[in-house]
Amino acid sequence: MSLIGKLISISVLAVIVGAVFYESISKKEENSLRAAEQMESIISRAAVQCYALEGSYPGDVYYLAKYGVIFDEERYYYVYNTNFIGNYMPDIQVIAKE
Repeated sequence: MSLIGKLISISVLAVIVGAVFYESISKKEENSLRAAEQMESIISRAAVQCYALEGSYPGDVYYLAKYGVIFDEERYYYVYNTNFIGNYMPDIQVIAKE
């Protein structure tokens, strides 16, 4: 095999390895985003359940542990902004840590 043939083979292999690596990183980010969205949904449902049972949304996201929410501080940041009126749904964001 000539030098040019070897260089082409190495280049093609490098492109394939790069594409596989990029795809695995992309899938990991996609799964992380999906998991954060699922956690937001869990927190929202627990907040609604709290409102239905107690008459107001909780003032703190960690109060929802009482409703079965398990928080993973190592994987996520939790943003929970309550409104000054207790009967409005709080703004909830779950952000995956990198």
